[in-house]
Amino acid sequence: MHKYPIFYFSIRKDEIEPEQVNRLLNFEQAVGDVKLQTGIEGLYIDFNGGARVEVPAGNWHIKISDFDTGMVGFDGDISEQILVSLEKYYIHWYVEAWLDGKKVFEHLMDLHNKDIYIFMVDGVLGDTISVLPYINALKAEYNANITLYPPNSFKDLCKEYMSGITIQEKIPSGCYASFCLAVFDLPPYLIPDDSRHWPPYKSAQVILGLYEKAPEIHYYPTAPREIKEKYVCIGVQASGIMKRWLYPDGWDIVVEYLKSLGYRVLCIDGGHTVIENGIEISMPAGAEDFTGMRPLMERVNLLAYADFFIGLGSGLSWLANACGIPVVLISGFSLPMGEFETPYRVTNQLVCHGCYNDIRVNWKDICPYHKGTDREFECSKSITPLQVVQAVDRLIEDKGL
Repeated sequence: MHKYPIFYFSIRKDEIEPEQVNRLLNFEQAVGDVKLQTGIEGLYIDFNGGARVEVPAGNWHIKISDFDTGMVGFDGDISEQILVSLEKYYIHWYVEAWLDGKKVFEHLMDLHNKDIYIFMVDGVLGDTISVLPYINALKAEYNANITLYPPNSFKDLCKEYMSGITIQEKIPSGCYASFCLAVFDLPPYLIPDDSRHWPPYKSAQVILGLYEKAPEIHYYPTAPREIKEKYVCIGVQASGIMKRWLYPDGWDIVVEYLKSLGYRVLCIDGGHTVIENGIEISMPAGAEDFTGMRPLMERVNLLAYADFFIGLGSGLSWLANACGIPVVLISGFSLPMGEFETPYRVTNQLVCHGCYNDIRVNWKDICPYHKGTDREFECSKSITPLQVVQAVDRLIEDKGL
């Protein structure tokens, strides 16, 4: 792909972990050749997936540093190589070049009025929703021309709700800078720190070099309401057993309570039944079956007219929140900063909880604190139907439903 071999450099000087190598190589494949001429024959630069400098044959000396801290990533003699930073998030890069001992070029990274490419991994629904507003914020901050390559499932939503952003897969030919946007938990090159330290949106701020909290994108409906009766939506599944609510018959009790209030209860999970770690989670018997891997816009047009949503620390809760409806969020595995703010969050703080936000453990390891003991998943099993019903009652009173 490149004209010369790549030489990777880093300001951080951390030892790169094997599982990150393929991800770093994916950056180069996504952004292609170094794109911008410097006015000096054969010398090219850009900031696509980090700082990159293409150095032709000659007696060259290149220095690449962070302008704000003065920390140096590369400072040495080099010829016929491509310099590429391991750091892929926003750094205020400063590039200097000498030829035959004479300084011939310098450039300070500046995103104002530039072409910027954002590419996203096909990842978690909630993470994607949490970071999308910061693409709009990046455009506003720098008056930049933004090209976005979103996950396939989000293309229609991005076209509908993100005006002024170009949606396409290919990076623009003269692109100045590009970033991969996701809630990474693999520092230090994809993101400077483990994203579990902060709310998900903070990852977007760090990767894109922004400071203010971005206005949320409101997912308004694009089709008329189809269900005349009052209804609520629920989601009982999630990407991992640790996220699910495991109180015996808890969902059945809550569904029957909702029906006693005169609500139709629609289950909108991607799957009807999931078995994981020997535990089966199925759609509550009293709920109406709206499960299936439906287009996100179809889900928006259903959620937007619901009185509220009851779910977990998972993507459908994020989608409901983006649609502007109240969310009762049941979660024991995460701390409140792990999701969006809602006054109807349901947890049990009297038992072990919040392993997701403890970077000392692997939260995906079933139950990292109490696996194989009688306390396994107690964060979830100890959340009672009464707690959920009380949250529903508060919500109905607060919203005058």
